[in-house]
Amino acid sequence: MKERCLGWDKKLNELFTGYADSGLSAGRVMQSTRKFCSIIDRFGQPVELKIPGRLHHLARQGGLLPVVGDWVVFRAGDKERDGLVEAVLPRRTCISRQAPGKQHGQPVIQVLVANVDTVFIVSGLDRDYNPRRLERYLALVHQSGASPIVILNKADLCTDLTKILAEVKTLAPGIPILHFSAKQDDITSLLVPYLRSGETVSLLGSSGVGKSTIINALLGYERQLTSAVSESMGKGMHTTTHRELILLDNGAMLIDNPGMRELQLGIDISEVGDTFEEIRELGKMCRFSDCRHESEPGCRVKQGVTEGEVDDVRYQSFLKLQSEAESLEKRQTQTSASLEKQRWRSVSKYQKKKKALEEWDED
Repeated sequence: MKERCLGWDKKLNELFTGYADSGLSAGRVMQSTRKFCSIIDRFGQPVELKIPGRLHHLARQGGLLPVVGDWVVFRAGDKERDGLVEAVLPRRTCISRQAPGKQHGQPVIQVLVANVDTVFIVSGLDRDYNPRRLERYLALVHQSGASPIVILNKADLCTDLTKILAEVKTLAPGIPILHFSAKQDDITSLLVPYLRSGETVSLLGSSGVGKSTIINALLGYERQLTSAVSESMGKGMHTTTHRELILLDNGAMLIDNPGMRELQLGIDISEVGDTFEEIRELGKMCRFSDCRHESEPGCRVKQGVTEGEVDDVRYQSFLKLQSEAESLEKRQTQTSASLEKQRWRSVSKYQKKKKALEEWDED
C-alpha cells in the first residue's frame, strides 16, 4: 500500500522527522477506545497499541488523545497490544462537539474524528428531516475545517421534494446537495467524484438516516449492519455503535459515526456566521463592527428581517447558535481562569514549603 493512500503528506513527514530519528513509527487510527487503539501503519500493516496513562494526564493539560483519523507516533512491541502510542501528530482538521453532561460542572469538548477532508451530512427525507438540525450540522462542519456535502436520502419517501430542495439550497448556499434513495439508486456513481484517493470522508447524521446503507453500497458488500426502521417512529435503532476508519478500493477512506442524540456545538462565536451567509453579508453593513444583531441601532440584519431579506426562522436559529457559542466561550474562559488560579496556588504552596525548608537548614 502506498503511503499517500492513507493521507500521509509532506507536512506530516516534516512533523514526524524528529520521531523517526528516535526509531519510532507512525500510523493512522482506525478504531480507538480509552485504553487501546487499532491503527494501520504507513505501509498498510495493522497494529494494536496501548494508550498509556501519560497521554491521559497530558490531555487534562491540553494534550491530544488519539481519535479515529488521527496520525499517531508509536513504539512497536514484541507482543500483540504491547506497542505504545507515544504522541499524536497535530491535526489538520477535527470535528468536535460539546459532550453531553459536564465534568466538574464545566462543559467538555469531545473530538469525534480527525483529519477529515469532506463530511457527508446525511438527512433522511422521511420524518428525520429537520432544517434546524441541518443548520447545526453545517455549523459543526464549518468550524472543523472540512468541506460539507449535504446528502438527502430516502427521496422515494418524500412527497414534496422540490420544496425541500429549495429550502436546503437556502440553508446551504454554494454547498453540493445530493438526493437519492440509497436502497434503490446507483449511489456509487453519484458519490465517487467526492471520494478521492488519499482523502477522508466522514458521515454525520441522526440514527436511521441510512449512513450504513450508503457505506455498504460503496463497499459492495454488507460490512455495516443495517436495521429495520420503525414505521411508527420513522427511525431505526443505532446500527453504528463505534467510529471506524474504512478503506475503499480506490484509496479513499470513510469514517462512519454513530447517530448523535444530542448535538451541542463546541464552536467559536466567530464561526457561527459561516452557516448563515446571508446574515454574515448583511452584518458587514451594520453601523457597529461588533453588532450582535439583536437590539443595536443601525443593525442591517434586523432591517433585513423586517423587510423580508432574511427569513425570521433562520434569524432566530442564528441568535440561538450565537447564544450557545457565547455561553460556551464564557464557561471555558471561567474554567481556564480557575485552572490558572489553581496552578499559581500550587506554585505558591511549593515556594512557601521550599522557603521553610531552606530556613530550617540554615538553623
